[in-house]
Order: sequence, then C-alpha cells, then structure tokens
Amino acid sequence: MKNSIIYFFRSKLNLNVKGKVIERFIKRLKNNNIEILNIYNISNDEINIKIYKKDYDKVISLNTIYEINILNYYGIVKVKNNILDNKYIITLIFLSLIVLYVLTNMIFNITIMTNDSKMSQTLLNDLKEFGIDKYKFKKSYEKIEEIKKQILNRHKDSLEWIEIESSGTKYIVRYEPRIIDEETKSQEFRHIIASKDAVIRNFDISKGQIVKNINSYVKKGDIIVSGYIYLNESIKDTVSSTGKVYGETWYNVEITYPYNYHEEYTTSKTKRLLVIEFLNKRIELFNFNKFKNKKIDDKVIVKNNILPIKLINEFQRESVVIDKNYTEEELIDVMIDYSKDKLQNTLDSDEYVKDYKILNKTKNTDTLTLNIFFTVIENITEYQTIEKYTEEILDKNVN
Repeated sequence: MKNSIIYFFRSKLNLNVKGKVIERFIKRLKNNNIEILNIYNISNDEINIKIYKKDYDKVISLNTIYEINILNYYGIVKVKNNILDNKYIITLIFLSLIVLYVLTNMIFNITIMTNDSKMSQTLLNDLKEFGIDKYKFKKSYEKIEEIKKQILNRHKDSLEWIEIESSGTKYIVRYEPRIIDEETKSQEFRHIIASKDAVIRNFDISKGQIVKNINSYVKKGDIIVSGYIYLNESIKDTVSSTGKVYGETWYNVEITYPYNYHEEYTTSKTKRLLVIEFLNKRIELFNFNKFKNKKIDDKVIVKNNILPIKLINEFQRESVVIDKNYTEEELIDVMIDYSKDKLQNTLDSDEYVKDYKILNKTKNTDTLTLNIFFTVIENITEYQTIEKYTEEILDKNVN
C-alpha cells in the first residue's frame, strides 16, 4: 500500500509529540483506529509520528496533556500548501503565459519583398481582406495555404506564385510576377528549327510552311517550318513562323539506391508556442495539431527554484522521417518512379515522359544501380532569323 501511487498522493502529516508517558498516548491512538504510518523516537518524552491528514482532528480531540506540532506535510496537501505559498509567483507565470502567447502569435509587421510599390499595396490590401494585418493573430498553416490560392486566383494574370512565410512576429511575403508571352509585333522573319535531335510527333503551327513530316527524324538545327512560303516551287512570301513542334527525345539516367533507406528532412511547417515543464512532463499550450516528428529550438523564460516548473518559449519545425527496407522488385519500382519524377520536373506542363526501358542493372551488397533509357515528348521549337525574300536572296540561294 505504502509503495502505491495512491499512497504517494494521499495527504499525510508528520507530527512532533512531547509529554510524559508517551506510550500511553500512542496506545490511545491505536485504540481509536488511527493508523500510525511511522514512529521516530527522539527521547522518552518526545517522538515524531506520521499519520494521514484525515485523522489529524481526531488526534487533537484525543490529546489531553501532550504538546503536538505539525512538522511537515506530504502528498496532495503539500502540493496545495506550496501552491498557496507561491500563489503570486504562479499567478505571475500564468499571466506571463497569456501575454507571451498573445505576443508570439500576433502580427506586428508585414514585409512584401518587392520594389513594385503598386503590387505591394495590392497584396497588403488582399492580405488585410483575408485577415492578415498588423495586430491580428497569425493564421494556421492550412489557412495560409488557402489564402495563397485565393490571391493567386485573384491575380492569375500577374502572379506566378506567392509565398507567405511566418518569421517571429512578422510575415514575409515573396512572389514571382507572371510574364505573359505576347505575340511579337515586330516584322522579324524566322524559321522554326529543331532545338535538338528528335523524331517529330506533333505540330501546332499557326504561321509558316511545314517542310518536315510527322515521324521524321531531325537533327539539331534542321528547318521544320520555313518562313518562306512556296507556291509551285517558287517563293511567294516571307513570314515569321509561329507555333510549336513536339518531338520524341531520349535521356539516359543512371541511379543508385540503397536497399535500406533512411531519410530525415524538415518541411516548411513551423510553429512557435509556450511549453510548461513540470516534474519532467511537457505541456504544450494551445497546440491542437501536434507534429508527429519535429526539430525543436527552445529558450527558458521563467524557472522557479522552489517548484520544479519551467516556462519555455519553443520554436518547432515539422520533420519527416522515412525508414524503408526494400526488396529488389520494390526498389526497382521506387528508382524508376523517382527518376521519372525528377525528369518530369525538368519539363514544361505540355511535355511528358512517354516510356522507359532498363538497359542495365548492377547489384551490390547494400545498393542497386540502374541504367534507365527514357523517351520523352517535349517541345523542340527553336527560331532562326531569316531575311525577307528578294530576288537577291533567291540568286544567293541558287548559287
């Protein structure tokens, strides 16, 4: 019983008892079913005893000629007394918690990273409309992502991307303006030529004369769409060839991967919060969506020398931990998907990886190496400036 958690937290008192024939007093307590948890004899006329607090009033009522004083408290009653003795400190701590929470979660500054004053003011107005303004509380990660999408949709013709980063008590906003490709108004004449060796798979031509067919093999620099317009083998006009040519191109990728894979990295998700440490227990205040894994930087704000309690200002960054043990078949699939994704990330939205073939496979004790051949459909359009057709140009070409 005495070793149980219940016993540890039950309220107990350590009493000092002085008087003649103390054995008679002890016997009186036992006859009245008062449990004595511990007895320490100091002299014939003085002892210390430990009892449950609930029996204290009964002990006092049985006292006649003895002097009884409380020496110490144990269990919950001791915690309560410590709280009462330190109530001003504890009140100050909790007031500090509230103030610190407000200060660390309030926006005091918004910085737009741009030299464009008009766009800066536009973004500040948008952010204010969505609740991001000075002296307002910060938004959650999910809410920030939603606001970014709304701003991009609102300015889809002028913004390529936008990032809203929380840094302490301020937000830093970065963006990339969208560059709209406008059809050239100049009178520059040009051919469309191949930017690399490829097999032509598709055309999207609005101006110019196509001189290569679908499925034709072209080398880098070959003319695909001519700026010279022919009729009956004679040049009748000169134009600026416009459009896109898509060709099948080829990439050879070598990749090595371990069978036992470990990776740990941090994401862009961060939070700053207050933590109370009490008896080696951590209590994260107002943290309703906890990170599964995280990196922590902390700073002690308040430390009490009487109570085992600390108030900590903590900065958390979400981390992701990946541990995988692959079979050969699983590892091959992972390596192909990884290589394919890497290659796809280098392509534009209208380009894609068409197919692949494993050319070579090398097995080692801990790793696997693949040589993968990819076929890709990509835009092979490149322009070559030409002169406007004249008789002199014709004579030059003939000669």
